[in-house]
Amino acid sequence: MTGDDMQHAIKKALEAWTLQNLCDGAILAGFVVLALVAGRAHLEALKRRLSLRVAVEAWETATDLGADLLLLGVALVGILLTNMDIMADIKVAVPWVPLGFLLMAVALVLRTCHGGSSVGTRAWWAAAALIGAGCLLCWFGFTFVMEAAGDEYLKLNSAATGAWTALSNMRSDLNQNLAMVTFVWAGPGFLVVFAWGVLAGLVRTVRWAGHKDADATGSA
Repeated sequence: MTGDDMQHAIKKALEAWTLQNLCDGAILAGFVVLALVAGRAHLEALKRRLSLRVAVEAWETATDLGADLLLLGVALVGILLTNMDIMADIKVAVPWVPLGFLLMAVALVLRTCHGGSSVGTRAWWAAAALIGAGCLLCWFGFTFVMEAAGDEYLKLNSAATGAWTALSNMRSDLNQNLAMVTFVWAGPGFLVVFAWGVLAGLVRTVRWAGHKDADATGSA
């Protein structure tokens, strides 16, 4: 192996390591979002212990904005990973993880553009359900597909070999046909959600600008 080949191999390994950690981190971020949404009452109870108004406002901003920022991160990682070259280089549980990320992207649009951040509304329940379903899909994909039982375990438990082999065969780097099928629907799915989010955001921005101008005119 020449020096150039070794350098290329190192760069490829670092790229795969980075992308794999992004995928795993996004899965964990989804559970943090679920905790922030489902545990809102606990967060409100903690907020009452804060005495300074600045601290209360900072707490409210961190809890509301933090959940949306984490969802945005999950959605961006989902868009990044929905790529045949990347899915061939790292282990992604297909279709489980891409579908989970896609559901969380829909939840993000509901929370930011359709009142899904207001507790108790239909949009809030829908977003919470999508986040929960996304976490469940990602948990199954990570635990039973991406981190399926290895050879060391299967040597001691040969009876479970068939089931674990079938599960691990849903890894994108081992089953590129399934990865391609997942890409066919996940790619357009993320594109549709992205376009929906941008359009809904633009509509809200135009309405906000109109109300702002009307208020300014009225006060003048």
